[in-house]
Amino acid sequence: MRSNNITILVHGDTMHKTLKKLYRDHAHFYKLMDILEEQLDNLKFGHPEALDFLKELVRYSHDYSDGIHHPIEDQLYEMMLARTDSGRKVMEELLVQHLQIIKMNIDLRKELEKGAQASLDELKARGKEYVQRQREHMQFEEKEAFSVIRELFGEEDFKIASGAIPDVEDPLDNALMREEYPTLFSYFDQQSGAS
Repeated sequence: MRSNNITILVHGDTMHKTLKKLYRDHAHFYKLMDILEEQLDNLKFGHPEALDFLKELVRYSHDYSDGIHHPIEDQLYEMMLARTDSGRKVMEELLVQHLQIIKMNIDLRKELEKGAQASLDELKARGKEYVQRQREHMQFEEKEAFSVIRELFGEEDFKIASGAIPDVEDPLDNALMREEYPTLFSYFDQQSGAS
């Protein structure tokens, strides 16, 4: 099932920039999960460039999602847990989901590293499971957690949270990252040229 990522547009300019950033990241991740799913659907061995592209997509997901995006969310969730029991079950569940997603990413990267030695069925199954889990996680997060944070956090809370969070731009918005993810940017260039 393809993703619907209109949530960020609904909230407009009334949202704090930290929360806007998280929604924007999700819009990018939905797009990446669509691409990953499409690549898995069409994957056949004997095309090393296809595996290279998959490796880059999954590495990006690890580097940015698990390395920057989830820690920002974790910081906000931990602040919530320290201050109130409101939404506690949701926040604790999301912290657990982040760890599960990291593990799934590691397992998928290991399978990709096997290259032609990997089982095509196993690789596709792990990839599809990862895509589905990421989508479910983001939808749950947007529905349950972001709304709680938006309700309970004021400007001062976001200032405290963002002071502890590095101001890292999403690599997909940063032209300097083209060298780090050349295949991914080349894909986006081709897609925008085809539209």
